Amino acid sequence: MVTKENLLSAIDASRNTLQTDKLDMSFGEIMNMYEREEIIINPDFQRLYRWTEYQKTRFIESVIIGIPIPSIFVAEDDAGRWELVDGLQRLSTIFSFFGNLKGDDVVNKWTLGAGDMIQSLDGYNVDTLPLKIQLNIKRAVCRVEIIKWNSEYDLRFELFNRLNTGGSPLSNQEIRNSLFRSISSSFNDFLKQMSANKDFINSVHVPDEKVKQLYLEELVLRFMSLYQNRKNVKKSIAQHMTDFMKEAVSNPYFNYKKYHDVFGKTFEILKPLGTGAFNSKNGTFSTAIYDTMVIGIAENIHLYSNVKPKVLIDKLAEVKSDRVYQAMTRSGGNNSVERVKKRLEFAKTIFGTI
Repeated sequence: MVTKENLLSAIDASRNTLQTDKLDMSFGEIMNMYEREEIIINPDFQRLYRWTEYQKTRFIESVIIGIPIPSIFVAEDDAGRWELVDGLQRLSTIFSFFGNLKGDDVVNKWTLGAGDMIQSLDGYNVDTLPLKIQLNIKRAVCRVEIIKWNSEYDLRFELFNRLNTGGSPLSNQEIRNSLFRSISSSFNDFLKQMSANKDFINSVHVPDEKVKQLYLEELVLRFMSLYQNRKNVKKSIAQHMTDFMKEAVSNPYFNYKKYHDVFGKTFEILKPLGTGAFNSKNGTFSTAIYDTMVIGIAENIHLYSNVKPKVLIDKLAEVKSDRVYQAMTRSGGNNSVERVKKRLEFAKTIFGTI
């Protein structure tokens, strides 16, 4: 073990490798720097630009309504240019929305979808959005943390890793549970109880890591929020589930028995399909197939209570092979409002008759 004096010297030396500065800048100013090549946004240690259409719309919506934006981190090189350390998804979304993002396979001037709070954003792009809103986005302020090195040891990758892995981000369901537990813990307890159903666990068969993030509870909530409720799916599925849970925890007369009984019976019926019934062609769990199968059975449970396994096997094969259905479940936007509603209508058609 080193002496305390040596420890303190090592800490001081490490601190002296790093100097920081802070600036509040508008996205318009940052965009101008990017166009002049004064900011580089593709260092090797950055992740690829991989936000979905929903995530991009949600970020632009956040900027429009004034939700504070997390800081971006840049490293200043010897020439004074900035190299982006953290914030690729946010800046790339802004640049591509305004049509300025460079690179292969880049989609610029993309079209917004329906926002969680401003659904009327759907269909607008930078050319059709009112000028006032365009200017508001450009003038929105973002904190820039500037990292300056005075050591030969390059800490940029280390900084990026610590910014992105220093904590474990909460899953959507962990956030919901935290938000609503203060109102009532009964609904949380109910989700936990339902997620322990053995037929359900065997059917969905998700990785242990996702189980730790309460994904099983989220799938139970997903079932409950969609069952006999397709007409009320008006927002993204994540927001729809959150709204459903918010109403449920606030309702002292919530009908727990109704959902307990239909959920248990549905997965008892689906049991013969075995593990992996809801997997897509690539072998991964598909929420689209899950929605279609479980809601299709649950809402027609009187038809399937005593059917032979072959009936279920044939129905599953029909779901997975139907060309119209495949078009609704191709990668990208699988959880959009329209796709969720369409596959619920598809479930009604497929499972309405034996």
